[in-house]
Amino acid sequence: MNRFRNMLLVVVPVLAACAMQPGEINLVSSFGEQLAAVDGVTDFQHDGNELTFTGPDGGGGFASWRVRIESTELVSGDGRPLEGHVVSSWYRDGEMIELMGSMYTLPNEFFDTGIAQECYALWDEASNSWDW
Repeated sequence: MNRFRNMLLVVVPVLAACAMQPGEINLVSSFGEQLAAVDGVTDFQHDGNELTFTGPDGGGGFASWRVRIESTELVSGDGRPLEGHVVSSWYRDGEMIELMGSMYTLPNEFFDTGIAQECYALWDEASNSWDW
C-alpha cells in the first residue's frame, strides 16, 4: 500500500504539470478545430496562421475559403476567466470578406460555433480547453 501511495505522490504532480496551459498557440489550434467542426467544412488544412477549406458559402452552396490569423491576444484580470481574442481575415473564392462595422458578413454556419472575423474564447480551467 505504501508503494502505491508513494507512486501516486510522484505521478499526480507530474500529470498536473503536463496539463495544457492556455496560450496563443493552442488558442489558434482551438480556433482551427472549431472551424474544422463546422457542418459542411471539408478539405481542412491548417498551416501556421493560415487555414484553408471548402465550406458553406452562405447561399446554400460551397466555396473555397482561406482564413489568415492576423493577431491573437490573451486578456485576463479582475477575477474573470482568461479570454483569448482572435482577429482574422477571411477570403471566399479569393475575395476578401470585409467587416462592415459591427455587422458580420460570414455565413451563419460559422457564427453558430462562435467563429467570426473578430472573436474570442474563454479558457475553461476544468477542461483545460478554450470554449468558443
